[in-house]
Amino acid sequence: MAGAIASRMSFSSLKRKQPKTFTVRIVTMDAEMEFNCEMKWKGKDLFDLVCRTLGLRETWFFGLQYTIKDTVAWLKMDKKVLDHDVPKEEPVTFHFLAKFYPENAEEELVQEITQHLFFLQVKKQILDEKIYCPPEASVLLASYAVQAKLTLQSTKSRVAFFEEL
Repeated sequence: MAGAIASRMSFSSLKRKQPKTFTVRIVTMDAEMEFNCEMKWKGKDLFDLVCRTLGLRETWFFGLQYTIKDTVAWLKMDKKVLDHDVPKEEPVTFHFLAKFYPENAEEELVQEITQHLFFLQVKKQILDEKIYCPPEASVLLASYAVQAKLTLQSTKSRVAFFEEL
């Protein structure tokens, strides 16, 4: 019986149809990623994929930004990705950036990846003079950055030392 049904159906009808996709490039402050995005995906589908890939749970601060004709816009979560006024040539590029800043970063930014992404973005905006930072605060922030880098290097050295034992 099953053989008779299968013989009536063509092989092509048994194959699953692959969804139509387009290529998307996501640029973070320190990495680039590419994904195949389904035509039917909404902004939230793409955003969730990026957050899962980054291991980010504190997602509410971030968004996907794109530029069209020298205008910056944010991807809307409830609208299909291709229904936005994004460039149609592939890969479609989005920047994964902080969209909202917490009032008290020390208390509200819990996850290390969240802190890292915020740090890189704020650092770049200060260096590009997009946000003002008084000289005293700049020196303090620079000292924190150096201290963090030296602490990381010291930790790596200690780990390497104990691995040799």
